[in-house]
Amino acid sequence: MSTALHTEAERPVAVLDEMVCTVRSLARGCPTWALSEGEVSALVGRAQELRELCQTLTAVLASEAHSRGLGADDGLSRADWLRGQADGLGATRFDGAAAAAVARVGAALRDSRWERLAERVVEGEVGVGAAAAILRFHDDVAPVADPAHLAGIVDAMVEAADVLTARELARLVAHARATVKPPAERDAEEAGLRAGRSLSRGRTTAAGFTDYRMRLDPEGAAIVEAAIDPLSRPRPDLSPDGVDSRSAGTRRADALIEIIGRGVAAPEGVTRSPRATLVVTMTLEALTDALRGVGVLDTGGVVTPSTVRRLACEAGIVPMVLGSPSEVLDLGYTRRLFGPAQRRALAARDQGCSFPGCTVPPAWCEAHHVVHWLHGGRTDVGNGALLCGRHHTVVHRRQLTATVTATGVTWHL
Repeated sequence: MSTALHTEAERPVAVLDEMVCTVRSLARGCPTWALSEGEVSALVGRAQELRELCQTLTAVLASEAHSRGLGADDGLSRADWLRGQADGLGATRFDGAAAAAVARVGAALRDSRWERLAERVVEGEVGVGAAAAILRFHDDVAPVADPAHLAGIVDAMVEAADVLTARELARLVAHARATVKPPAERDAEEAGLRAGRSLSRGRTTAAGFTDYRMRLDPEGAAIVEAAIDPLSRPRPDLSPDGVDSRSAGTRRADALIEIIGRGVAAPEGVTRSPRATLVVTMTLEALTDALRGVGVLDTGGVVTPSTVRRLACEAGIVPMVLGSPSEVLDLGYTRRLFGPAQRRALAARDQGCSFPGCTVPPAWCEAHHVVHWLHGGRTDVGNGALLCGRHHTVVHRRQLTATVTATGVTWHL
């Protein structure tokens, strides 16, 4: 009997040992040169699926460890105990944040309050990272939020987590965190973030470079991004071969230096560049009545209504106010090029290049007519899509079509 139990207990370990050996063998000697394009794509997807499922299994095991109190006798936290299990096994060690996230999810798997989230995690529908973000959000705001309101937000997050990217979930969490807090508390939090801004000079390397480290609040980051983005787009027109070979980091550094140069060279403080323009989306009620609500910057950061009102006085700001009159966005067939208001609407909707998998930001994109203007396509937001220069060429070369809705663009590849 004991032998049978021993064998039964060892079986999961043996299965994982075999899987580790198989994956290690593939990594070392997979005949990648013989794979078709479809097989390479499929293997990347399977490898990432396996990675996520391994995280899920780790969370399930962390849940069991939590229920048994493993590590408690040694004075170890759940996260520290998890980190210790990878030591000396040739595995990639947990860093503090990753171990804490898995431990948090593991504890929630046995908590009746998180039954629906636990179900989706165990089934592999919601990743451990997404689950940890939702749990962390709940724990952060629970002391100040209305319980019923918070429960509704969390339930919506749990149901939508499988269709949101990590970036989209982070934006949703940031927006939700701000909306559930009382306006006075949010204003105080923003003041604290502004006080935490810093720019420090690091060491000068042997090669002659000097490192700088900048820390900004959402408002400051949005101002910097709005100023840098237009000047950091690829400039193939400046190169004899028509290719801008600078990396994105180099272009951004060049843009920052150019902005500073223009500022210090301007006579009597009159700069040679227009003021950076921020795009802020929020409800009209939140803006005018100081109700609970926030403005969402086009960088993804959130700011309070009071900050939006101040920016409207002090800086270039385009309030994309929901539920109020705005600039005309549909210009029909009479105008060939998309106007500034339309480009801002496209940027707010597409969040950058709309081609699947591309992460080029809105400021580096071009507005494309899904149905070509020459073929009767209207210069309307409903017929527009943001595309980076490379994918704009791809779309025209392949004559790709797309379906445009109020929430995004789906390309038919």
